[in-house]
Amino acid sequence: MTSLPVRFRFRLRFAIAVAKSASSASKLIGNKGETLSGRILLAIEPEAISLLAQNKKVILVSGTNGKTSTTRAVTAIISQLGAVATSRSGSNLAWGAANALMSSAPYAVLEIDELHLPAIIAQTDPTVVLLLNLTRDQLHRMHEVKRVADRWHVECAEALNTVFVADIDDPFINYATINAINVVRVSFGGRLHPDGAVCPRCGSYLTWVKGNYSCTCGLTNKISDAKFKKGSAAYRNAVLANLVGEILGAAPVEFAESDLERSVTKDFVGKQAHFRLTKNPASWREALQGDLYPDVILLLNARQVDGIDTSWLWDLSFAALRGHRVIVCGERALDIAYRIHVEGVESSIATSFEEAIALTEEVNVSVLSAYTAFFELVM
Repeated sequence: MTSLPVRFRFRLRFAIAVAKSASSASKLIGNKGETLSGRILLAIEPEAISLLAQNKKVILVSGTNGKTSTTRAVTAIISQLGAVATSRSGSNLAWGAANALMSSAPYAVLEIDELHLPAIIAQTDPTVVLLLNLTRDQLHRMHEVKRVADRWHVECAEALNTVFVADIDDPFINYATINAINVVRVSFGGRLHPDGAVCPRCGSYLTWVKGNYSCTCGLTNKISDAKFKKGSAAYRNAVLANLVGEILGAAPVEFAESDLERSVTKDFVGKQAHFRLTKNPASWREALQGDLYPDVILLLNARQVDGIDTSWLWDLSFAALRGHRVIVCGERALDIAYRIHVEGVESSIATSFEEAIALTEEVNVSVLSAYTAFFELVM
């Protein structure tokens, strides 16, 4: 901060002091304080993010799924090199970044929302940006995947000092970084993409063979800088996190797949409820491909952060639920009950999670839960 002109140093220090005081007061009444302090900081000093990032090595993590757990993994890896500023709560908008950057730590690992990523790249001039995936999510806000990919495509080409670590098995990630100066293109042997019929670069139909794609314009995942075996999303994200660490000189860290899954086990009236966060088609697919107990609860809400539009339910196959005892609940229980009924999966409808868990017969229960319900019940 000492390299800044006096007027900027004073205003920034004043903004930090006010923001930290507000955060402390907020915590005294039971709130976490991160969003409030970040908002106040940016209200007083709109350039706070760029000013605070100047003396740090900044690493950004973004994608539709896996941001929070992968950010924690990258933080653990980079912590070997020195103190790391990060948002412990997963606050991933501008004020979350601003709050984290108030730390004096020499490194910052920030989870960033997909729509906010271009602006945060421009403000922080990051050392590394890790791009995980892009799929449909919160359709009322994100709209189609191409909209986000186009924004990333422009900013990635302009970030001349940044190294992008990109999972190019996702054609939208490949397109976003195609013109970037420094890219580590990673492939895990290919995987199908539900939104990948058309090339995001030129609009032609992609040719898909066993999860690998190619286009007449040259967009393909068959040419990469690093290749790894196929695996789950948690496995892939652990590999990508360690690649980020390697770029900065950190030793690799071994993670259990459960470390990079948003899953929690909690006791409810003597039953072990195994919660898995399922917030969009990609996370639902991953959960449905995993091991499920005979009793399965599907909990669906459609609040702002869940995504108000639930039409994506029709993009999924729920065939994996056949043979299971299925109970549905949540604000949009009827939506999902009808959707799985069409696929030949019958269910019981409960008016609350407490009623749903009471209807189960086994000690262990799989719970596939919407974002808001997951945090209300287990966090």
